[in-house]
Amino acid sequence: MLKAVGEETCATCGMVYKLYETPRGIMGACKTCVDNEFIKSLKLPSIEDLKQKRLEIFVTDFEKVTSDIERASVSSYKPRHETQLKAKQIAVKYVKDFDGKKSLVISGDPGLGKSHLAYAIVKAIRQKGYTALYIKSTHLLDKLKKSYSGDKYSEEQIFDMIERLDLLVIDDIGAEYVKSNDDGHESWASDVLYKIFDMRIEKANICTTNYTESELERKYGNNGPRIISRMTANAHAIRLEGQDYRRKEAF
Repeated sequence: MLKAVGEETCATCGMVYKLYETPRGIMGACKTCVDNEFIKSLKLPSIEDLKQKRLEIFVTDFEKVTSDIERASVSSYKPRHETQLKAKQIAVKYVKDFDGKKSLVISGDPGLGKSHLAYAIVKAIRQKGYTALYIKSTHLLDKLKKSYSGDKYSEEQIFDMIERLDLLVIDDIGAEYVKSNDDGHESWASDVLYKIFDMRIEKANICTTNYTESELERKYGNNGPRIISRMTANAHAIRLEGQDYRRKEAF
């Protein structure tokens, strides 16, 4: 058995370790630092690395993009109205100055390029190293419903992932069906949207909608003012005008 002959303070972590008399002389080492160096040598992912990887997998699992916008970019957006030109300029600035805190609300009739701009911003933000998710409001609610029947993600996991995103884009707010309860007050769907906007009130969000602010308030009933208040917190609101670029005369 080696004989302890003294103690020494680790210059790295400040822990005290014992010194022993050995055939090679007086020796000792800080176990904590030796263990840490060994772990580093294995090049194992950190807890934060694993969390980030799970978040990226979540985005892949949840994102569903239609073919008409999958190649969208901010530069490829073709304005056909002065409000659309202004929206494009705002999108360019939003990407350039992204800080993870400011939000956008893009409203207007169908076919004016709201989804194009929203998804284009997501792609540009990702290129800057941030984690962003684009999802339709109806698809998000469908995913939550599936979580109640033992899907891959639980409701708690979905909300946790959503909260951790650098940027959340919910497209087509208002398209979801909102069912009233017996008291005439909107229930589950509006409760979910309120919870999401409440947990992300100081984080970056982009919402698109065909509705006006007052129309959304009426749609969501008692939750309406609270949802709108949080959805527009620290947000730049843009209202697009013009003609539906998807529509062609059928007769």
